[in-house]
Amino acid sequence: MSREAVLAAAKKRFATDGYEKTTLRAIARDAHVDPAMVLYLFGSKADLFRESLRLILDPGVLVTAITGGADDDSDIGSRIVRAYMRIWAEPDTGPTMVAMLQSATSNSDAHEAFRGFMQNYVLTAVSGALGGDEPARLRAMLAASQLVGMAMLRYVMEVPPLATLPDDEVVRLIAPTVTRYLSTEL
Repeated sequence: MSREAVLAAAKKRFATDGYEKTTLRAIARDAHVDPAMVLYLFGSKADLFRESLRLILDPGVLVTAITGGADDDSDIGSRIVRAYMRIWAEPDTGPTMVAMLQSATSNSDAHEAFRGFMQNYVLTAVSGALGGDEPARLRAMLAASQLVGMAMLRYVMEVPPLATLPDDEVVRLIAPTVTRYLSTEL
């Protein structure tokens, strides 16, 4: 119970205050636990940041987009770009993703936590769906570079015209590159 409360409080704090301004004491106060409990449960602020990312970006959503279903678009790139964009468009996850990515680019501890999250959680799941070997990991990383770059310009920095294009147009333009990364031999 207290673990979930701390994670929920951390997610909210990191989203509103960013990594730098968020304190373990504030998270503990929001979760109605002792600050020592936060350290006991998570070890450090960076570890808590990494764990709170799991509440926002579930790699299972991306794995499902990779594997596809009978009613899904036949193009792997279209499926994954749409799934990724839905994460950014959700009112519960979008603003938090913006704050987390901003923190990861401006603070070294948040950067390391985000990097660890991407490598050990997201890329492991996605590359597993692609076969699990080293080439699959590289293909997953290349696709991630395209998706994170798009998100940075569209959702974080809000740079036109990418930020103002309709979703279907973004998918049409970016999906072929993601498809190539995910489906062709290197």
